[in-house]
Amino acid sequence: MIVKRAFKFKLKPTELQKMGCLRFAGARRFVYNRGLDQRKKAFETTGKSQSYFDQNKELTLLKEGAEMPWLKEIHSQVLQQGLKDLDRAFQNFFRRVKKGENPGYPRFKKKGVAESFRFPQGVKTEGSKVFLPKIGWVKFRKSREIQGTIQETTVVQEGKDWFVSFSCEWEKATPKMAPLDEDRAVGIDVGLTHFATLAAKRENIHTRVENPRYLKEKLDRLRYLARQLSKKSKKSKNRLKARIKLSKLHTRIKNLRNNFVQQLSTEMIKTHDIFCIESLDISNLLKKGTRGLSRAISDAGWRSFLHCLKYKAEECGKHIVEAGKYFPSSQICSSCDSQQKMSLSDREYHCLSCGLRIGRDYNSAIVLKAVGITVLKACGAALTRGSVEAGISCLLGERGSNVTCTDKDHSHLSSIDANRRRI
Repeated sequence: MIVKRAFKFKLKPTELQKMGCLRFAGARRFVYNRGLDQRKKAFETTGKSQSYFDQNKELTLLKEGAEMPWLKEIHSQVLQQGLKDLDRAFQNFFRRVKKGENPGYPRFKKKGVAESFRFPQGVKTEGSKVFLPKIGWVKFRKSREIQGTIQETTVVQEGKDWFVSFSCEWEKATPKMAPLDEDRAVGIDVGLTHFATLAAKRENIHTRVENPRYLKEKLDRLRYLARQLSKKSKKSKNRLKARIKLSKLHTRIKNLRNNFVQQLSTEMIKTHDIFCIESLDISNLLKKGTRGLSRAISDAGWRSFLHCLKYKAEECGKHIVEAGKYFPSSQICSSCDSQQKMSLSDREYHCLSCGLRIGRDYNSAIVLKAVGITVLKACGAALTRGSVEAGISCLLGERGSNVTCTDKDHSHLSSIDANRRRI
């Protein structure tokens, strides 16, 4: 299997090298904005837009001309990457138009916002130094070894600091899939009151992972810094200082959240072999939710956590089973095969059929684990009648809810047949 990973380090450039990075980022932004302006004007006048190849040819003539001699000081591939980013933005725009989604027309880049540039080749490392073409050898904080072959190198500014990210690729032997042991299985239901509620092993051991709420903790400080920034005069040094302070706090929150999901996902990978999760339409939740709810969902970082869990499980040969977006895991009783509707305000599941009273999230985690075991055991064919998994399997067969298994060894179990008979 081919593994793709990014390794990010903090640069320690000199003042001269910082100026060089700013010039490279500014040139890339200039080429992007100029290309976007050309495409808009060409479409307004002729009804056709320019292609990447046409703009790339013009870029060569522009560098050779007398109008912009400073472009010769910038590495040619950095400028080309700016045009490639623009072309990719238009491809994504037309793809979303065809799908009927909100298209989001490409926008002009703003100075001081997400300043970055990219080298597709020519970069090499030696110890704790990296060679950036036309900038030179730059020191960086090497916190870990770089694996594989460097495919691309991106330099990005965050606040006053510069970071380098190496996109690497290497080939490794496909790991042997872990055995299907229910004592190594876990059902995971993510939420806001608790970040995750787990039902682990055959006994459905109940575990809660607390929600750290990093954004909520720093929200008052963020609002204060935002107010201070709004009061500063535009293009003043005080405004620049206030913007850097605000940017540092945002970066701090992002790093704390990323550290949390990385450590949590790694710990789960070490202790479990089968992960049963739910597929979440987070974009839709953010759109339909209130302002406070949307902020809480964004603060939780569910998408990042599930992404980390998936790629780490694939790399280690673990099993991931993902229930569909509309699978009613919180409405199905984990003790019998009954289903009942519940409002979001109900935090306890009370089954009207068997009288079970259990926490809503814990019930959902048990159901998800049962679904995962069902899928991995040939859609319930190996289950005995009367077990929880068998009951859930019956419900799946009746209601036609899709459950996806991401294991390559179980790709034939990608969905549960809606017309399958009861066990």
